[in-house]
Amino acid sequence: MIPRIRGNVQVKDDVCHIPNPITLKNDFSESAVHAFSERAAERGFRSEAAEDGFISIVKNLVLDEEAYTLSIEKEGIRIEASGEQGVIWALTTLLKKIDQDGCACAEEAADEPRTAHRGLHLDVARHFFDAGEVKRIIEQMSLAKMNVLHWHLSDDQGWRIESKRFPKLHETSVDYYTQEEIRDVVAYAGERGVEIIPEIDMPGHTRGILAAYPQYSCSGKKRGLAKAGGVYRRILCAGADKTYDFLEELLDEICPLFPSERFHIGGDEAPKVEWKSCTVCAAKMKEQGITDYEDLQGYFTVRVSEILRKYGKRPILWNDSLESRIRPEDMQMQYWSVAYNRSSAEYIAQGGQWIYSDMFELYLDYPHAMTSVKKMYENQIDLGSCAYNADNAPLGYETCVWTEQITADEELEKRIFPRLYVVAELAWFGAGDYEEFEARLREEMKEMEKRGIHVTPYEDWNPEGQKRQQEASRFMAAMHAKPPEDEQEELADTSEAGEDFQKKLKSRFLL
Repeated sequence: MIPRIRGNVQVKDDVCHIPNPITLKNDFSESAVHAFSERAAERGFRSEAAEDGFISIVKNLVLDEEAYTLSIEKEGIRIEASGEQGVIWALTTLLKKIDQDGCACAEEAADEPRTAHRGLHLDVARHFFDAGEVKRIIEQMSLAKMNVLHWHLSDDQGWRIESKRFPKLHETSVDYYTQEEIRDVVAYAGERGVEIIPEIDMPGHTRGILAAYPQYSCSGKKRGLAKAGGVYRRILCAGADKTYDFLEELLDEICPLFPSERFHIGGDEAPKVEWKSCTVCAAKMKEQGITDYEDLQGYFTVRVSEILRKYGKRPILWNDSLESRIRPEDMQMQYWSVAYNRSSAEYIAQGGQWIYSDMFELYLDYPHAMTSVKKMYENQIDLGSCAYNADNAPLGYETCVWTEQITADEELEKRIFPRLYVVAELAWFGAGDYEEFEARLREEMKEMEKRGIHVTPYEDWNPEGQKRQQEASRFMAAMHAKPPEDEQEELADTSEAGEDFQKKLKSRFLL
């Protein structure tokens, strides 16, 4: 299943018989058709370049970057697009239309996405998933015309990038991707129309860094990787210039691995406990005329953003960062928490770019009992007082999967599928009739299982009654279980926020 076509579709009576080998006349680079060639080969078709191909792929600069036209005729197939993204989506659509006998119904179609950002956030820091599994997920994303993988590569529980300049980072965390693996995954994603946006969360969620190099915290005390989820006090020191020197050298090594013009630097859940007792932070605040610790985080964010700008990168931050009055001018905001609606509303009203990732609607680590397929499909973006219109609408949707409680490939895939396809449809086309969508989705999940992908069984998509209550309660109990005793003193006091969070959970999930 792919998202429904948004433009005009005219179905004809003829049938197109796809030849083997499939010849392609291609006005674009070879990488634009590489994924199609691999997928066709899996179905028993060879493909090869030709001067006068059965499939003709033509540049049409009038079309938007991801738009395409597709004409399937008995005599041949014609695709028009302005860029390689449009070619990739056209060929993805075509592949889905070819039946097991190698035939496709003749038709003409024009298609383009509703939103520019159609993403999945994947946390590999809390629990590590190897490059092969990441590529399996990217392939399914591409088949659903999702175009962004937000790769969460560092947190309190681990650092997942090989660093040749700071090798203790990956040596301390043990499980990591080599730089060659990262280049391979990025190239694989690019051929499938998927942009990879890396995230190195900072200044909070940085014990993965500080376990290896504690001198960049305020206290400098040695502590290991976090053993459980939660919000930890130990964060990067915002007052010390050596922190920024370290980050500049680290980013100089990491930025070239990722061709995306965007780089996520987190900014969420950064407790200021150590900053408030740090003489170096106090001196920096006095030097800069800063009187608020949220603004000290803003100062930190701006300095890191200036480093990124040297490498042609634009920062993305979670909406916590908007609590500061000091912000990078070119940032994009990722909305996840209603706790920051006031500052988010102000940012959006001023024309700031943003991505919608409401935790109550789009988090896939929550079980289906809390975020069911039907609930996700019928979701309407509701930010309360945070109003928006066509001029400041979100760039698109990004669904998130965090892995504190997910440890195996099968479990990860079942959390993602089929719900990723819900977001794909909303982001490309928008919601339609749920029953019609569900029927298409059930057929696609059968095909995915044939391809060896683990999916949540249909009977568990929309649990009700006692089954729903029990599943949600088990998840919440695990989510709020006490960490190991030696970790408890390291956790920030979030009891007030926790009580508020619990109320919101019960309200939004009807627990």
